Amino acid sequence: MANERLAQTYAHALFDQAIANWLTPLKTIAASLARTGIAEQLDDAGLEFSKKQDLLRALFASGTPTEIQNLVSLLASKNHVHLLPHVIAEFDRFAQRTAVGARATITSAVPLLDAEKNALETKLRAQFGDELACDYAVKPEILGGMIVRVGDKVLDGSVAGKLAELKEKLK
Repeated sequence: MANERLAQTYAHALFDQAIANWLTPLKTIAASLARTGIAEQLDDAGLEFSKKQDLLRALFASGTPTEIQNLVSLLASKNHVHLLPHVIAEFDRFAQRTAVGARATITSAVPLLDAEKNALETKLRAQFGDELACDYAVKPEILGGMIVRVGDKVLDGSVAGKLAELKEKLK
């Protein structure tokens, strides 16, 4: 049992470092792209790839891992550099979910009481696992009820969602 926990500790540290080895340089490159404004040039289908490579070489800091350079070069070759901030956000989201279990986003029309949050979290953890982390958002435009997102699953119990379903059925 002690060896298992020790192995988990080392594995967790290794996982955290692997994530940091990707996220840190990617975030640095994304910040440089935003600061320099060359993302548009890198997404220009009319610009030769060799010219894009020249721009990227100037962008990459010395010591930027080859894998990171290859990813950004791939995005440039496909004219998708504008997606880099979204790729980073999704990667970060996946890393958080993997590191600490699934993550739920609960959206309600009004703030939930602590007792309501506790009851909801108990039900969600029974369904999605004890490691489930919950984030709360308030959006009055859903009118009532709530929307729960866990990974790729969406449970829409909002009044706005029900009205949209009814509108589709009446068409």
